[in-house]
Amino acid sequence: MNNDIFETIAPTDLRDFLKSKGWLLVDEAIQDGLYVLNNPQYTRRQLAFPIDNSTPDYLDCVETVIHKLVDLENCSFREWMMAFSEMKDDAIGYRIVDQYNESAYIPLNYAIEALKGAKDILLSAAHSVLKPQAYHPKLKRKEAAQLLEKSRFRHTETGSFVIKVSTPVKAMELQADVFENTPFVRQATLVINQSVSQLVEAIEADKMERLIEKVRQDSSPILSSNICKALLNFNDVNDNADLFLNFKWASIINKPQTRDSIKIQSDYYSRIEEIGKELKTQEKDKEDTFIGTVEILAGDLDSSEQRTGDVILDIYQQDGESIRARVNLKAEWHSLAIKAYENAGHYIQIKGTLQAGNQPRIIKDVKSFSIIKDSAS
Repeated sequence: MNNDIFETIAPTDLRDFLKSKGWLLVDEAIQDGLYVLNNPQYTRRQLAFPIDNSTPDYLDCVETVIHKLVDLENCSFREWMMAFSEMKDDAIGYRIVDQYNESAYIPLNYAIEALKGAKDILLSAAHSVLKPQAYHPKLKRKEAAQLLEKSRFRHTETGSFVIKVSTPVKAMELQADVFENTPFVRQATLVINQSVSQLVEAIEADKMERLIEKVRQDSSPILSSNICKALLNFNDVNDNADLFLNFKWASIINKPQTRDSIKIQSDYYSRIEEIGKELKTQEKDKEDTFIGTVEILAGDLDSSEQRTGDVILDIYQQDGESIRARVNLKAEWHSLAIKAYENAGHYIQIKGTLQAGNQPRIIKDVKSFSIIKDSAS
């Protein structure tokens, strides 16, 4: 076997991996420059390798250790290397089980949608960690984008079609209040696990309405409309694909007490869609004064040659997100919108009612519209 493979294995990483598998370190051997480990499950076996990876026999010792493990655990070298490479990651495998099981392909369009679903589930979960709510108007928070950047698309596995996404559990230092002292990556993975579990349990027990009401009343809900929508990307056009979410938890921190595998049957998707719609429609119209920027001018000249009509705005929210909104302005206000659009550093202030719904949202009953200049401009 090519020793180049073993050169990538650091002594401390191999030690930590073995400890996560139940092997116990013999402290007395450390002073001799060796990691020696025993396992109560294998009383007649001992694993040993140098602490210093520049030791001449380091690679041979590591190879021997791995061959022993492969033999003891009755797995392939490839399976062992995959487990070792993911020991610092929380990973979710989306296993798709449908009529293509015996084929060598899945439709390209379906694969693209499934990948989008995996991405949106991760983004939705990150937003629910940062600001738990039943519906996130935009998945644009920078911390969620950073989480996505740290995540990896793993090699697909054998057995049906498996899309695996993993993220180093300590990739981000950010902490949130939902799970105190737990890394942000683990929090996001737990949100996915727990929210999908809630969905499946409610559907199977025919308690969908109770779940919807619980989420609406909860000040910090785990489940969101966005996760429901993301799951729908895995719904095959033929409507007969079951989906398994298989979770593998980073072994360098304590494993949570959760379900490691969740099955979404093909007939659940229509219920998930219903729940997602209900969670999204809980949002109410909001009468307030809003600050934003003018993004698109879409008005027309009226009979007096003055421009009136629709303008598209970006309305800023307190949490740093923005909402795209459409408003119909009279000539006086439309001229101000043109001025704000043409001048960098000019913001608008609008008082009216922001309606709930898909973006661009509608602002109605406008009472005032003015320009605010950035002090730096």
